[in-house]
Amino acid sequence: MISQDKTIWTEAERQAWKRPERITVSQWADQYRYLNSVTSAEPGRWKTSRTPYLQGIMDAFTDPFVEEITVMAASQVGKTEGMFNMLGYIIDQDPGPTLVVLPRENDAKGVSYNRVLPMIQGSPALREHMSLKGDDITKLEYHFDRMILFFAGSNSPADLASRPIRYLFLDEIDKYPRFSGREADPIKLATERQKTFWNKKTIKVSTPTTRDGYIFRELEKSDQRKFFAPCPHCGGYQILLFGQIKWPKEERSTEKIRNERLAWYECEHCKERIEDYQKHQMLAQGKWVAKGCSINEKGEIVGDAIKSKHRGFWINSLYSPWLTWSDIAAEFLKSKDYVELLMNFVNSWLAEIWEEKSSKTKPDEVAELALSYPKEVVPEGVVVLTGGVDVQKDHFCLSIRGWGYGQESWLILATRVEEWSDVIRVMFKTSYPSQSDSGDLFPVRLTCIDSGHRTSEVYEICRQWRDVARPIKGQQHLSGVPFKVSNIDKFPETGHMIPGGLSLWHIDTSYFKDKITRFVQNTKMDNPGGWHLYKGIHEEYLKQFCAEHKIIIRDRKKGKAIEEWRPVTAHAATHFFDTEVYSTAAAEMLRVFSMQAQAEPNTQTPQESKSGPWIHKQNNWVKRNG
Repeated sequence: MISQDKTIWTEAERQAWKRPERITVSQWADQYRYLNSVTSAEPGRWKTSRTPYLQGIMDAFTDPFVEEITVMAASQVGKTEGMFNMLGYIIDQDPGPTLVVLPRENDAKGVSYNRVLPMIQGSPALREHMSLKGDDITKLEYHFDRMILFFAGSNSPADLASRPIRYLFLDEIDKYPRFSGREADPIKLATERQKTFWNKKTIKVSTPTTRDGYIFRELEKSDQRKFFAPCPHCGGYQILLFGQIKWPKEERSTEKIRNERLAWYECEHCKERIEDYQKHQMLAQGKWVAKGCSINEKGEIVGDAIKSKHRGFWINSLYSPWLTWSDIAAEFLKSKDYVELLMNFVNSWLAEIWEEKSSKTKPDEVAELALSYPKEVVPEGVVVLTGGVDVQKDHFCLSIRGWGYGQESWLILATRVEEWSDVIRVMFKTSYPSQSDSGDLFPVRLTCIDSGHRTSEVYEICRQWRDVARPIKGQQHLSGVPFKVSNIDKFPETGHMIPGGLSLWHIDTSYFKDKITRFVQNTKMDNPGGWHLYKGIHEEYLKQFCAEHKIIIRDRKKGKAIEEWRPVTAHAATHFFDTEVYSTAAAEMLRVFSMQAQAEPNTQTPQESKSGPWIHKQNNWVKRNG
């Protein structure tokens, strides 16, 4: 019967029914993958032991639970070869329609003919799956005995959206355009092609660029694994970081450091020197550890990792077996004085996003600004209160700040509430008692309410409380003005403003964030314009107040640089920082900052002393029946 089957089925048909071997990608590569002398500095059979950190990345592909793999990695660590091993495994063991996407079509053609085709021709296990027909292999399409492999550029929407695929490889995704012509972004277009496959796999690989780059955002969605290696002296596990590379500080010659191998790695635990020849021993014993877990000195991973179908890996050039500590130190010294070179070093060598921090505040530094007064009490020196409301889908964050002369201010309240009725009570119906014995009560003179969410509700509240509430919309820059006004309530026939109608205030958030940062710095240096908090301010306020920092963004093509405020992490909540921005904008609308200097006793003219400035030292002018 067996011999009869051999005559019934052709070799191609038997291959089609062949069951995959029970092996991982790394095992397959060690057994079947050969490196070509044209494309590799180390030709011959593939050895995963040469780059042990790639094993965890490759074997995630054969984990049936995993659907997505994201690799944010430096150059010269073998990340692309690891991806090619997954591709080879597919062709030989578990075939299915596959798409490989590169930044441009020319890149796709180059990788197809110069990298993938030599891999297939040089590995017998892959070569036997090639068609004998010459026209079955083109630069952008390979027809094998059991599957089709496509190549495409990310700038070609038609190629990304035209065919169903099971496997998707996205290489150097930070070089992709944001949008493919008039279509959606290229990653979204490509992943849409996998909808019909229950056993799909998506692999994203790239060196990083900035926080807004694709790879960093994808990595943050994953379980974020990092490779820990043990010290050969004390056994302490650690992530290899550039800050631990040391070299003689008096030596400035990059060539001497590189050629004489003067640099070493200092263990973060025992401070012993780790030499280049000891790196391989460390990597062989290294382990990938997911976010939320840690590794003890015995090499045991402890903690609860997030159960995620998205496996993420981060690795820098310090792990590369082809680079010495001295190579990396010399590259840094060569790059550190030139922004363009330093950006490349940070991205391509350290596998870190590029951010030039212009301004950053830390929670413990802000906590030091707290004084002894309690919340919901107005300290002496306050003249007027303003408020800010950050509107979310299911709750509100509020802050109230009191302003005095010399641009000094005090936080009165920072809280979260759940209903509009709570907003109205806190902001419009409550007057806050003075800390002094005067018995004065202070209402909130003006509140700015963010209209980004629940817009129609915000407008309605502001109509009801039009004397003390304004809807605002924030944006990064407003061409040199802190705010501008547009009309909401208009006659439909003419487009003219309805008398007494509602206006929308567009505020320059960068302007007010800069202003707040200056106030904080003034306080730390005991300069005029102090920014104070009440006693016992909660940690969530401190955390959110410091959740953004100012960075420098450089446009390499235009040769320009701009400063922008960005969240420190992609999903950081910044609500209380936003409320302080809105409250400060309200103070600007009331001309608090420009008018306070006139209220100083020593600078009053006789006329001012008689009639008083527009913001009186007496508080009655802001009193309001609530």
